[in-house]
Amino acid sequence: MFLGMIQALYLDVLDFLGLGFKLKDYAIASVCLTVLAILSVLGIGTIMNGIERLQISLLKKIFGIKVALFTCNYLTIAGTILHECAHALFGICSGAIITEISFYDKEGDSLGHISYIPRGPFFMRAIQHTFIACAPVFAGLVAEYFLLKGIFDAGQPIWWLILRWYLVVSVIDHMSMSSLDCKHFFQGLWVVAPLIFGIFFGFGYYFV
Repeated sequence: MFLGMIQALYLDVLDFLGLGFKLKDYAIASVCLTVLAILSVLGIGTIMNGIERLQISLLKKIFGIKVALFTCNYLTIAGTILHECAHALFGICSGAIITEISFYDKEGDSLGHISYIPRGPFFMRAIQHTFIACAPVFAGLVAEYFLLKGIFDAGQPIWWLILRWYLVVSVIDHMSMSSLDCKHFFQGLWVVAPLIFGIFFGFGYYFV
């Protein structure tokens, strides 16, 4: 299903740009898809971060800082856990060392954090920065897909639907990239972008 969606998108790009099925056409389409993928991840992450900050700010003005942090941290802590675990998992899978993980920071309005040490050659460290930075966006999209897919299945008890909707809201609420995440995201983009291009080009050459 996923490969079918990518194939359809690839064909749409070729058609939209008036391209054929030659190597240069695959290259042009792959550049466009690479830019689209990067901007989509960055856009989702920054928009969700802005919504998250706005939510805290509004609740703080109306109810005070304690209520704001309680609502955005404790009530939706499932999203925070997924957010930080995604950072950690992508870090481990890309070769970084995770030195600390927190699901709730008591100081300030931060929701949680991880600390890590990049390792390996300089290009691998760059990849680790980018992968770790955008991890919550990918984890959030995957989680939302399966949660929403299961919500509309018939014959579910009401408590299960309530739990699923709670998780949907919690995940959306924390599917964000902070300003520091964005900084790290760009640190390794010079390595990751060519990799994404290569994947799209190979996919277009063999499957389109």
